[in-house]
Amino acid sequence: MTDRKEAARATFDRWLSDGTSWIGVFENHDLGHPDIGRRVARVFDIGDLPLAKIGSTRAPDHDEIGLGWRYILVAACDTTDKAMDAMKWEEES
Repeated sequence: MTDRKEAARATFDRWLSDGTSWIGVFENHDLGHPDIGRRVARVFDIGDLPLAKIGSTRAPDHDEIGLGWRYILVAACDTTDKAMDAMKWEEES
């Protein structure tokens, strides 16, 4: 496992350790953006889960991704393994 994946797994484990959180995985769907297809993960309180809709919920704005409207929810994950799978890691050389 690469260092990047190991760091992500540790972060996801930490995010879910409280038992009251879930991880949203978002994908950039902006056809005119150079990062189209990029996936990012964000942690949310379990109370937000009923409001999350796969395919239409937008990511919040964030320093790492900029404008969140580019990113659409593609997975709502309650385990680290599900979040790791949803990230669809690109093979690293």
